[in-house]
Formats: sequence, structure tokens, C-alpha cells
Amino acid sequence: MQLLIINSAEPDVSEFAENIARILQSLRVNYDLINYSSCSEVNWSAYQGVLISGSPQGDDIVEHHQPYFQWIKSFSNPILGICAGHHITGVMYGAEYLGSREPESGDCTVEIVQEDPIFAGFSKHFTVRQMHNDSVSLPQNFIHLAQSAVCYNQAMKHSEKPLYTFQFHPEYLNPKLIENFVAICTQNRK
Repeated sequence: MQLLIINSAEPDVSEFAENIARILQSLRVNYDLINYSSCSEVNWSAYQGVLISGSPQGDDIVEHHQPYFQWIKSFSNPILGICAGHHITGVMYGAEYLGSREPESGDCTVEIVQEDPIFAGFSKHFTVRQMHNDSVSLPQNFIHLAQSAVCYNQAMKHSEKPLYTFQFHPEYLNPKLIENFVAICTQNRK
């Protein structure tokens, strides 16, 4: 299996993507790591799943990155968008961008509101690492999966395809979520 990690931050900022890469290495999963600006050069059929990292850049990132992420709507294999990847995906599917309305920082509790294989092995309430000022509403055709006391849309899944996004950063406290995503990619291949 070959996965793709897309660093949605600028090229000189790779902390989020590198943390995802370390988890995939520990799971012995093959992956490529690219910057978002290289998306037009990708052979999408080579990948059984894609992980989109967060970015410390706020404000205009969602609008700026939209042209680079048009492939999301046509890619049929599993996708996991994290933080900025959550925002980019949500807005692409019609979500409202909620700038600075639901900020969270540090370790916070998230509540699962809809069971899903992505949460295999997790209790209804678990602690996650948050680093966001902005958030997105739940777009049409998405299932609400998790919320926190501050942010309603902590996790969502497309109703018809294996497209997941998280507001929080599983690459810090919850590597099992990345492992669960890998399992979904493996199941999708069968």
C-alpha cells in the first residue's frame, strides 16, 4: 500500500506533516510526502489513501489553497484532512468558514457523537491536541462524528465516500486514529 501525505503548510514548515510521517513509519506503511503546491503533478492512481496535514497559517489559507485541492472531489480512495485539511475540505463542499469563532488550544476533550471505524478502540470521550482559531460548519452530505464543548464540528465523514476530516491534530496525542485510517485504506483495497 502506498499513501500520500500532503503538507498544507508552506514548504519551510513541515512539523505537522513530519509527525504524520513518523506514525506511518512506525506502522511500516509506504508513503510519499509532498507540499500542497505540487498537487497538480501527482499521479493519483498510485495512492490508496491521502492524508492532508494542518498548517500554522490561518486567515487566507482556505481560499488560497482551494485550486490545489480540487482533486478531493474526484479521488475515490480514503482521505483524511487534519485541521487546515478539515477547513479546506469543508469549504470545498459548501461549509461555512468560521473564522475565529470557535478557537481551541492545548489538550481538550472531544465527544464521539456517531460511531465509525475511524474511532475503533476509542471511548466516547477522549483527549485531543487542539491548535486552531478557525473552524467550519458541517457541510451537506457529511455525517457529524465528533464535537467538543467549544467546537461543534470536530470530526466529519462524507456520507458516500471514505472522506474524513478532523479539526484536532491526531498526530500528537492520538496516533491510533492514523492507524485506524490506514486500516480503512487497507479495507478499501479489497
